[in-house]
Amino acid sequence: MKPDRYSIAAEIERLIDMLDQMEDDPDLELEPLEEQHDAESDLAWANGYAPDWFVIAERSRRKANGIH
Repeated sequence: MKPDRYSIAAEIERLIDMLDQMEDDPDLELEPLEEQHDAESDLAWANGYAPDWFVIAERSRRKANGIH
């Protein structure tokens, strides 16, 4: 019999609960939504002007799709 998604998820939760009970200090704290040291801000622009890499990529995309 092939297990369904819900039974697999329930088994995973059961095993995680078992691990939490085995540890002295289970990791029950909430995780931050994003890592604080990620480089996403380097990919964005806040000055209102698109960086050169974006302009080049957008022009290529439009050319490939026949949009001018």
